[in-house]
Amino acid sequence: GDLILVDAGAEYASYASDITRTFPVSGRFTDAQRDLYSAILSVQQQMISLCYADSGYSLNEIHRRSTAIMATELKQIGFDASSRDIDDHLYPHHIAHYLGMDVHDTVDMTRSQLLKKNMVVTVEPGIYVPYNSKFPKAFQGTGIRIEDDIVVGQGAKDIEILTHLAPKTVDEIETCAQSRSG
Repeated sequence: GDLILVDAGAEYASYASDITRTFPVSGRFTDAQRDLYSAILSVQQQMISLCYADSGYSLNEIHRRSTAIMATELKQIGFDASSRDIDDHLYPHHIAHYLGMDVHDTVDMTRSQLLKKNMVVTVEPGIYVPYNSKFPKAFQGTGIRIEDDIVVGQGAKDIEILTHLAPKTVDEIETCAQSRSG
């Protein structure tokens, strides 16, 4: 049950993009991989839905919310992880960064700034389970991240997912992985 995690940055017309997908080498996720992928996808979808200016959120607030929801999602699939376990071991990176002329654009902009219409950000939750007996054995050694590029809307209906054409659901990923030509 090996997985491949591809984090790709690309540039077009002097603007950068950043996308991550994780897919099974065999063409099918194991049950544990499917459960973990689905949990991460749920977190990502919920956090994308907050990427609008009228929400009054910053990237830092979205990250805080993502760790709380991640804890709930992980508990549902058998993890007994503390918030410290999540922050320090399982989900050791921020959920988002700004995009623009570079993949990690505007490094001088704080993630505590409130979101504004037409900002472009990533939303990229991920879980990386170490070989450690405090985590369920079926998930140990698994790393999954899902990343999309988002144009912040004024309201919830205005959010634009720039990477929406890239396969992302379990079914879409498995269909693509199984249809590879040899």
